[in-house]
Amino acid sequence: ALTEFAKGNYSAEPRMVLGASATDGSGAVKHEWRALNDVALHKGGFARVVRLKISIDGDAIGTYAADGIVISTPTGSTGYSLSAGGPVVVPTVESIVITPISAHTLAIRPLVIPPDAIVVIEPAESPTELLVTVDGQVGTRLIQNEKLTVRRAEKPVRIVRFPGTTFFERLRVKLGWGGLPERDQPRIC
Repeated sequence: ALTEFAKGNYSAEPRMVLGASATDGSGAVKHEWRALNDVALHKGGFARVVRLKISIDGDAIGTYAADGIVISTPTGSTGYSLSAGGPVVVPTVESIVITPISAHTLAIRPLVIPPDAIVVIEPAESPTELLVTVDGQVGTRLIQNEKLTVRRAEKPVRIVRFPGTTFFERLRVKLGWGGLPERDQPRIC
């Protein structure tokens, strides 16, 4: 890979990034993050369902009763969101995916929204303390009267890609898309 990179035999694909912020009751920003893959709001160590009020561009879409929620980019759609039952989104299709984690009703399904939409999530009942996880790494508490806002970040990141593999080839090899993972199939000589 380094040899190909040194030769300039690669492309740099732009990928959408999410910007997220936690604000208190007065609207003051308490925390800010950027995520290439996803932002998750979940109950952390609690052993009970949480109720989350979700709005998109100021329009209330409902109250989710679930273990949490994952907001992902197309790049992140094959990670936590997919594990929670969300769709696979081709990385060049700019969108935001909202996926409930273990929803407690069949009426709550994953939702794909436009890339410039603004998602606001807040606990529907108090006192509830939730955990914000960004790309599976950052764990910050969202406390009572705080809201989580997720939107497209201003600038994308660029991912280096080498010729010879496509998105669907990577899905087949890494996730077993369309059958058994190719890495686990016996080789025929």
